[in-house]
Amino acid sequence: MLQQLVVLENMPSTADFFGLYWNKRPFIVRAVISQDDLTGLITPDELAGLALEEDPQSRMVKTRDNPKEWTCQFGPFKESDFEDAGEEAWILLVQNVEQFHPQTAKLLRHFNFSPRWLLDDIMVSYSTIGGSVGPHVDSYHVFLVQGQGTRRWKVGCNVIESEVYVKGLDLKILANEYDGVEVEVQSGDVLYLPPRFAHESTTLENSLTFSIGFLGPKLSELFGSYGQYLSELEECDQRYVGKNLTGESAGFMISSDAVNVFRSQLSEQLTSKGFIEWLGAFFSGSSHEDFGNYNERVATLDVRGLEKKLNEGASLTKPEYVKFAITKTNSGSSQLGFDNQNFILHETLTPAVHKFMREELVNMKNTPSLLDDSGNLVILLDLYNHQAIELV
Repeated sequence: MLQQLVVLENMPSTADFFGLYWNKRPFIVRAVISQDDLTGLITPDELAGLALEEDPQSRMVKTRDNPKEWTCQFGPFKESDFEDAGEEAWILLVQNVEQFHPQTAKLLRHFNFSPRWLLDDIMVSYSTIGGSVGPHVDSYHVFLVQGQGTRRWKVGCNVIESEVYVKGLDLKILANEYDGVEVEVQSGDVLYLPPRFAHESTTLENSLTFSIGFLGPKLSELFGSYGQYLSELEECDQRYVGKNLTGESAGFMISSDAVNVFRSQLSEQLTSKGFIEWLGAFFSGSSHEDFGNYNERVATLDVRGLEKKLNEGASLTKPEYVKFAITKTNSGSSQLGFDNQNFILHETLTPAVHKFMREELVNMKNTPSLLDDSGNLVILLDLYNHQAIELV
Protein backbone atom coordinates (compact mmCIF):
# COMPACT_ATOMS: atom_id res chain seq x y z
CA MET A 1 0.00 0.00 0.00
CA LEU A 2 1.27 3.49 -0.90
CA GLN A 3 1.51 5.30 2.45
CA GLN A 4 3.05 8.45 1.00
CA LEU A 5 4.29 9.71 -2.32
CA VAL A 6 8.04 9.28 -2.79
CA VAL A 7 9.76 12.67 -3.14
CA LEU A 8 13.09 12.58 -5.00
CA GLU A 9 15.75 15.27 -5.21
CA ASN A 10 16.75 14.31 -8.76
CA MET A 11 15.55 12.05 -11.54
CA PRO A 12 16.26 8.41 -10.62
CA SER A 13 19.12 6.45 -12.10
CA THR A 14 18.23 3.81 -14.67
CA ALA A 15 18.82 1.06 -12.08
CA ASP A 16 16.64 2.73 -9.44
CA PHE A 17 13.91 3.60 -11.90
CA PHE A 18 13.42 0.04 -13.12
CA GLY A 19 14.16 -1.54 -9.75
CA LEU A 20 12.05 0.68 -7.50
CA TYR A 21 9.44 2.55 -9.52
CA TRP A 22 8.67 1.20 -13.00
CA ASN A 23 5.29 -0.56 -12.71
CA LYS A 24 5.63 -0.32 -8.91
CA ARG A 25 5.00 3.09 -7.38
CA PRO A 26 4.64 6.79 -8.22
CA PHE A 27 7.15 9.48 -7.34
CA ILE A 28 7.59 13.23 -7.65
CA VAL A 29 10.71 15.27 -8.33
CA ARG A 30 10.55 18.93 -7.35
CA ALA A 31 11.77 21.67 -9.73
CA VAL A 32 13.86 19.17 -11.73
CA ILE A 33 13.08 20.78 -15.11
CA SER A 34 14.78 24.19 -15.20
CA GLN A 35 13.04 27.31 -16.41
CA ASP A 36 15.58 27.50 -19.24
CA ASP A 37 14.45 24.05 -20.41
CA LEU A 38 10.81 25.08 -20.19
CA THR A 39 11.47 28.14 -22.32
CA GLY A 40 10.74 27.41 -25.95
CA LEU A 41 8.13 24.72 -25.26
CA ILE A 42 4.71 25.19 -26.80
CA THR A 43 2.67 28.04 -25.29
CA PRO A 44 -1.05 28.05 -24.49
CA ASP A 45 -1.79 30.21 -27.56
CA GLU A 46 0.24 27.89 -29.80
CA LEU A 47 -1.54 24.87 -28.32
CA ALA A 48 -4.90 26.45 -29.07
CA GLY A 49 -3.67 27.12 -32.60
CA LEU A 50 -2.83 23.43 -33.04
CA ALA A 51 -6.32 22.51 -31.84
CA LEU A 52 -7.76 24.55 -34.72
CA GLU A 53 -5.99 22.34 -37.26
CA GLU A 54 -7.25 19.11 -38.80
CA ASP A 55 -4.31 16.75 -38.14
CA PRO A 56 -3.69 17.02 -34.37
CA GLN A 57 -6.03 15.00 -32.18
CA SER A 58 -7.54 17.36 -29.63
CA ARG A 59 -10.40 17.51 -27.15
CA MET A 60 -11.85 19.94 -24.63
CA VAL A 61 -13.29 18.77 -21.33
CA LYS A 62 -15.56 21.07 -19.34
CA THR A 63 -16.57 20.57 -15.73
CA ARG A 64 -19.67 21.95 -14.03
CA ASP A 65 -20.65 21.66 -10.36
CA ASN A 66 -23.95 21.07 -8.53
CA PRO A 67 -24.02 18.30 -9.54
CA LYS A 68 -20.58 17.81 -11.04
CA GLU A 69 -20.72 16.90 -14.72
CA TRP A 70 -18.17 16.48 -17.45
CA THR A 71 -18.67 17.19 -21.13
CA CYS A 72 -16.17 16.35 -23.87
CA GLN A 73 -15.88 18.03 -27.27
CA PHE A 74 -13.46 16.85 -29.96
CA GLY A 75 -11.47 19.02 -32.36
CA PRO A 76 -10.68 20.55 -34.70
CA PHE A 77 -12.03 23.61 -32.90
CA LYS A 78 -13.03 27.11 -33.93
CA GLU A 79 -11.84 30.24 -32.18
CA SER A 80 -15.38 30.81 -30.96
CA ASP A 81 -15.19 27.51 -29.02
CA PHE A 82 -12.54 29.03 -26.77
CA GLU A 83 -14.46 32.27 -26.41
CA ASP A 84 -17.58 30.37 -25.39
CA ALA A 85 -15.70 28.16 -22.89
CA GLY A 86 -15.43 30.98 -20.35
CA GLU A 87 -12.68 31.76 -17.87
CA GLU A 88 -12.84 28.68 -15.65
CA ALA A 89 -13.42 24.93 -15.42
CA TRP A 90 -12.21 23.63 -18.78
CA ILE A 91 -9.16 21.86 -20.09
CA LEU A 92 -7.79 21.51 -23.64
CA LEU A 93 -5.75 18.39 -24.48
CA VAL A 94 -3.73 17.89 -27.68
CA GLN A 95 -1.96 14.63 -28.63
CA ASN A 96 1.41 14.05 -30.35
CA VAL A 97 2.60 17.60 -29.79
CA GLU A 98 6.24 16.48 -30.19
CA GLN A 99 5.49 15.82 -33.87
CA PHE A 100 3.93 19.22 -34.53
CA HIS A 101 6.16 21.32 -32.25
CA PRO A 102 9.72 19.88 -32.30
CA GLN A 103 10.95 22.25 -29.57
CA THR A 104 8.58 20.55 -27.14
CA ALA A 105 10.22 17.21 -27.95
CA LYS A 106 13.39 18.47 -26.24
CA LEU A 107 11.73 17.50 -22.94
CA LEU A 108 12.43 13.88 -23.87
CA ARG A 109 16.14 14.38 -23.17
CA HIS A 110 15.32 14.33 -19.46
CA PHE A 111 13.92 10.79 -19.66
CA ASN A 112 16.75 8.74 -21.17
CA PHE A 113 16.66 6.55 -18.03
CA SER A 114 13.28 5.25 -19.22
CA PRO A 115 12.47 3.00 -22.24
CA ARG A 116 12.07 5.67 -24.89
CA TRP A 117 11.38 2.99 -27.51
CA LEU A 118 8.00 2.60 -25.76
CA LEU A 119 7.18 6.31 -26.09
CA ASP A 120 3.62 6.91 -27.23
CA ASP A 121 3.52 10.70 -27.38
CA ILE A 122 3.72 14.00 -25.54
CA MET A 123 0.20 15.15 -24.81
CA VAL A 124 -0.05 18.78 -23.73
CA SER A 125 -2.96 20.17 -21.75
CA TYR A 126 -3.94 23.74 -20.96
CA SER A 127 -6.28 23.98 -17.99
CA THR A 128 -8.10 26.92 -16.45
CA ILE A 129 -8.89 27.19 -12.74
CA GLY A 130 -11.14 24.29 -11.78
CA GLY A 131 -10.39 22.39 -14.97
CA SER A 132 -10.21 18.60 -14.67
CA VAL A 133 -10.82 15.38 -16.59
CA GLY A 134 -12.09 13.68 -13.45
CA PRO A 135 -10.76 10.63 -11.57
CA HIS A 136 -9.53 7.94 -13.94
CA VAL A 137 -6.93 5.23 -14.59
CA ASP A 138 -4.59 4.90 -17.57
CA SER A 139 -3.07 1.88 -19.30
CA TYR A 140 0.24 3.64 -19.81
CA HIS A 141 3.15 4.98 -17.79
CA VAL A 142 3.21 8.76 -17.68
CA PHE A 143 5.55 11.54 -16.57
CA LEU A 144 3.52 14.68 -15.84
CA VAL A 145 5.75 17.73 -16.30
CA GLN A 146 4.26 20.92 -14.92
CA GLY A 147 5.11 23.74 -17.29
CA GLN A 148 3.09 26.66 -15.95
CA GLY A 149 0.72 27.25 -13.07
CA THR A 150 -0.27 25.03 -10.14
CA ARG A 151 -2.33 21.86 -9.98
CA ARG A 152 -3.35 19.56 -7.15
CA TRP A 153 -3.17 15.83 -7.86
CA LYS A 154 -4.75 12.99 -5.97
CA VAL A 155 -2.81 9.76 -6.60
CA GLY A 156 -4.28 6.38 -5.71
CA CYS A 157 -2.64 4.26 -3.04
CA ASN A 158 -3.07 1.00 -4.93
CA VAL A 159 -3.43 -0.38 -8.43
CA ILE A 160 -7.08 -0.61 -9.50
CA GLU A 161 -7.74 -3.90 -11.28
CA SER A 162 -11.47 -3.62 -12.07
CA GLU A 163 -12.73 -0.09 -12.39
CA VAL A 164 -16.35 1.05 -12.59
CA TYR A 165 -17.13 4.12 -14.70
CA VAL A 166 -19.84 6.75 -14.53
CA LYS A 167 -22.45 5.85 -17.14
CA GLY A 168 -23.61 8.13 -19.90
CA LEU A 169 -20.39 10.13 -20.37
CA ASP A 170 -17.95 10.41 -23.27
CA LEU A 171 -15.15 10.11 -20.70
CA LYS A 172 -14.06 7.15 -18.60
CA ILE A 173 -14.53 8.66 -15.12
CA LEU A 174 -14.36 6.47 -12.05
CA ALA A 175 -17.71 6.07 -10.35
CA ASN A 176 -16.30 5.09 -6.95
CA GLU A 177 -14.06 6.92 -4.49
CA TYR A 178 -10.51 5.63 -4.03
CA ASP A 179 -7.86 5.98 -1.34
CA GLY A 180 -5.09 8.34 -2.33
CA VAL A 181 -2.58 11.01 -1.35
CA GLU A 182 -2.71 14.63 -2.49
CA VAL A 183 0.18 16.69 -3.79
CA GLU A 184 0.48 20.14 -5.36
CA VAL A 185 2.77 20.59 -8.35
CA GLN A 186 4.35 23.79 -9.65
CA SER A 187 6.46 24.77 -12.63
CA GLY A 188 9.34 22.33 -13.18
CA ASP A 189 7.92 19.51 -11.04
CA VAL A 190 7.65 16.00 -12.51
CA LEU A 191 5.15 13.39 -11.29
CA TYR A 192 5.54 9.76 -12.41
CA LEU A 193 2.48 7.48 -12.46
CA PRO A 194 2.62 3.76 -13.36
CA PRO A 195 -0.35 2.16 -15.12
CA ARG A 196 -3.58 1.49 -13.24
CA PHE A 197 -2.92 3.96 -10.40
CA ALA A 198 -6.06 6.10 -10.14
CA HIS A 199 -5.45 9.84 -10.32
CA GLU A 200 -7.22 13.14 -10.81
CA SER A 201 -6.19 16.76 -10.83
CA THR A 202 -7.70 20.08 -9.84
CA THR A 203 -6.28 23.20 -11.47
CA LEU A 204 -5.49 25.92 -8.91
CA GLU A 205 -3.90 28.36 -11.37
CA ASN A 206 -4.14 28.34 -15.14
CA SER A 207 -1.76 25.52 -16.05
CA LEU A 208 0.20 23.99 -18.89
CA THR A 209 1.07 20.33 -18.34
CA PHE A 210 3.17 18.02 -20.52
CA SER A 211 2.18 14.35 -20.27
CA ILE A 212 4.94 12.07 -21.58
CA GLY A 213 3.29 8.68 -22.07
CA PHE A 214 4.83 5.23 -22.57
CA LEU A 215 2.41 2.62 -23.90
CA GLY A 216 3.03 -1.02 -24.73
CA PRO A 217 1.15 -2.75 -27.57
CA LYS A 218 -1.62 -5.28 -27.11
CA LEU A 219 -0.93 -8.89 -28.08
CA SER A 220 -3.44 -8.57 -30.90
CA GLU A 221 -1.45 -5.64 -32.28
CA LEU A 222 1.79 -7.62 -32.11
CA PHE A 223 0.29 -10.67 -33.83
CA GLY A 224 -1.37 -8.52 -36.48
CA SER A 225 1.78 -6.56 -37.29
CA TYR A 226 4.02 -9.63 -37.34
CA GLY A 227 1.54 -11.44 -39.59
CA GLN A 228 1.64 -8.51 -42.00
CA TYR A 229 5.46 -8.64 -41.94
CA LEU A 230 5.43 -12.38 -42.73
CA SER A 231 2.97 -11.86 -45.58
CA GLU A 232 5.60 -9.73 -47.33
CA LEU A 233 8.26 -12.48 -47.10
CA GLU A 234 7.37 -15.38 -49.37
CA GLU A 235 9.98 -17.71 -47.85
CA CYS A 236 8.47 -17.26 -44.38
CA ASP A 237 4.80 -17.18 -45.33
CA GLN A 238 4.43 -20.86 -46.19
CA ARG A 239 0.98 -22.34 -46.67
CA TYR A 240 -0.18 -25.19 -44.47
CA VAL A 241 -0.54 -28.31 -46.66
CA GLY A 242 -1.57 -30.85 -44.03
CA LYS A 243 1.66 -32.86 -44.08
CA ASN A 244 1.51 -36.05 -41.94
CA LEU A 245 -2.22 -35.78 -41.30
CA THR A 246 -3.87 -39.06 -40.25
CA GLY A 247 -7.37 -40.43 -40.20
CA GLU A 248 -7.90 -38.73 -36.83
CA SER A 249 -8.39 -35.50 -38.77
CA ALA A 250 -11.02 -36.86 -41.12
CA GLY A 251 -14.31 -35.07 -41.46
CA PHE A 252 -14.51 -32.06 -39.18
CA MET A 253 -11.99 -33.24 -36.55
CA ILE A 254 -8.71 -31.43 -35.96
CA SER A 255 -6.49 -33.96 -34.23
CA SER A 256 -4.17 -33.08 -31.35
CA ASP A 257 -1.20 -33.85 -33.64
CA ALA A 258 -2.44 -31.28 -36.14
CA VAL A 259 -2.89 -28.72 -33.35
CA ASN A 260 0.72 -29.32 -32.26
CA VAL A 261 1.93 -28.80 -35.84
CA PHE A 262 0.22 -25.42 -36.01
CA ARG A 263 1.65 -24.45 -32.63
CA SER A 264 5.12 -25.58 -33.70
CA GLN A 265 5.04 -23.65 -36.97
CA LEU A 266 3.98 -20.48 -35.17
CA SER A 267 6.67 -20.98 -32.51
CA GLU A 268 9.35 -21.46 -35.16
CA GLN A 269 8.59 -18.03 -36.56
CA LEU A 270 8.91 -16.45 -33.11
CA THR A 271 12.47 -17.77 -32.80
CA SER A 272 13.51 -16.87 -36.33
CA LYS A 273 15.84 -14.13 -37.49
CA GLY A 274 12.87 -12.36 -39.03
CA PHE A 275 11.14 -11.93 -35.68
CA ILE A 276 14.00 -9.84 -34.26
CA GLU A 277 14.20 -7.79 -37.45
CA TRP A 278 10.47 -7.11 -37.32
CA LEU A 279 10.45 -6.26 -33.60
CA GLY A 280 13.01 -3.47 -33.89
CA ALA A 281 11.19 -2.00 -36.86
CA PHE A 282 7.82 -2.29 -35.10
CA PHE A 283 8.88 -0.28 -32.05
CA SER A 284 10.52 2.44 -34.14
CA GLY A 285 7.26 3.28 -35.88
CA SER A 286 5.26 6.37 -35.00
CA SER A 287 2.27 6.07 -32.68
CA HIS A 288 0.40 8.60 -34.87
CA GLU A 289 -1.24 7.23 -38.00
CA ASP A 290 -0.32 10.32 -40.02
CA PHE A 291 3.41 9.85 -39.38
CA GLY A 292 5.81 7.00 -39.98
CA ASN A 293 5.70 6.82 -43.78
CA TYR A 294 9.49 6.87 -44.24
CA ASN A 295 9.19 10.15 -46.10
CA GLU A 296 12.13 11.44 -48.08
CA ARG A 297 13.13 15.06 -47.52
CA VAL A 298 12.73 17.54 -50.37
CA ALA A 299 16.44 18.41 -50.68
CA THR A 300 18.32 15.11 -50.52
CA LEU A 301 22.07 14.56 -50.62
CA ASP A 302 24.17 11.97 -52.40
CA VAL A 303 27.08 10.06 -50.87
CA ARG A 304 29.70 12.54 -52.02
CA GLY A 305 27.69 15.50 -50.78
CA LEU A 306 27.27 14.09 -47.26
CA GLU A 307 30.90 12.98 -47.07
CA LYS A 308 32.05 16.45 -48.13
CA LYS A 309 29.95 18.17 -45.46
CA LEU A 310 31.23 15.85 -42.72
CA ASN A 311 34.84 16.33 -43.77
CA GLU A 312 34.30 20.11 -43.73
CA GLY A 313 33.25 19.93 -40.06
CA ALA A 314 29.46 19.58 -40.16
CA SER A 315 27.72 17.60 -37.41
CA LEU A 316 24.76 15.23 -37.43
CA THR A 317 22.14 14.90 -34.70
CA LYS A 318 18.83 13.12 -34.13
CA PRO A 319 15.72 15.22 -33.41
CA GLU A 320 14.17 14.25 -30.08
CA TYR A 321 10.85 13.22 -31.64
CA VAL A 322 12.50 10.59 -33.87
CA LYS A 323 12.22 7.05 -32.46
CA PHE A 324 15.08 4.56 -32.71
CA ALA A 325 15.03 0.93 -31.54
CA ILE A 326 18.21 -1.12 -31.13
CA THR A 327 18.09 -4.93 -31.06
CA LYS A 328 20.67 -7.71 -31.18
CA THR A 329 20.36 -10.18 -34.04
CA ASN A 330 20.86 -13.94 -33.63
CA SER A 331 24.41 -13.51 -34.92
CA GLY A 332 25.19 -10.94 -32.22
CA SER A 333 25.35 -7.87 -34.45
CA SER A 334 23.34 -4.74 -33.67
CA GLN A 335 20.35 -3.65 -35.68
CA LEU A 336 18.85 -0.17 -35.84
CA GLY A 337 15.12 0.25 -36.35
CA PHE A 338 13.79 3.56 -37.62
CA ASP A 339 10.32 4.29 -38.97
CA ASN A 340 9.55 0.59 -39.57
CA GLN A 341 12.85 0.11 -41.43
CA ASN A 342 15.93 -1.89 -40.41
CA PHE A 343 19.65 -1.19 -40.70
CA ILE A 344 22.43 -3.61 -39.75
CA LEU A 345 25.03 -1.56 -37.89
CA HIS A 346 28.74 -1.95 -38.41
CA GLU A 347 30.72 -1.91 -35.18
CA THR A 348 32.40 1.36 -36.18
CA LEU A 349 29.01 3.10 -36.44
CA THR A 350 27.77 2.02 -33.00
CA PRO A 351 29.39 4.94 -31.08
CA ALA A 352 27.64 7.41 -33.39
CA VAL A 353 24.26 5.72 -32.95
CA HIS A 354 24.56 5.86 -29.16
CA LYS A 355 25.29 9.59 -29.43
CA PHE A 356 22.23 9.97 -31.66
CA MET A 357 20.10 8.26 -29.02
CA ARG A 358 21.28 10.84 -26.48
CA GLU A 359 20.56 13.62 -29.00
CA GLU A 360 24.24 14.58 -29.01
CA LEU A 361 26.17 15.99 -31.96
CA VAL A 362 28.10 13.49 -34.09
CA ASN A 363 31.02 14.66 -36.21
CA MET A 364 34.44 13.57 -37.41
CA LYS A 365 36.12 15.21 -34.43
CA ASN A 366 34.25 13.42 -31.61
CA THR A 367 33.62 10.21 -33.59
CA PRO A 368 36.77 9.55 -35.70
CA SER A 369 35.52 6.11 -36.77
CA LEU A 370 32.44 7.60 -38.42
CA LEU A 371 33.61 6.96 -41.99
CA ASP A 372 35.99 4.05 -41.37
CA ASP A 373 33.58 1.74 -43.17
CA SER A 374 32.03 2.77 -46.50
CA GLY A 375 28.80 1.10 -45.40
CA ASN A 376 28.48 3.63 -42.58
CA LEU A 377 28.14 6.50 -45.02
CA VAL A 378 25.40 4.66 -46.91
CA ILE A 379 23.40 4.18 -43.69
CA LEU A 380 23.94 7.77 -42.56
CA LEU A 381 22.85 9.02 -45.97
CA ASP A 382 19.69 6.93 -45.85
CA LEU A 383 18.90 8.17 -42.34
CA TYR A 384 19.54 11.78 -43.35
CA ASN A 385 17.55 11.65 -46.58
CA HIS A 386 14.59 10.14 -44.69
CA GLN A 387 14.71 12.76 -41.92
CA ALA A 388 15.93 10.54 -39.08
CA ILE A 389 18.98 12.75 -38.52
CA GLU A 390 19.76 16.36 -39.35
CA LEU A 391 22.86 18.30 -40.37
CA VAL A 392 24.04 21.03 -38.03
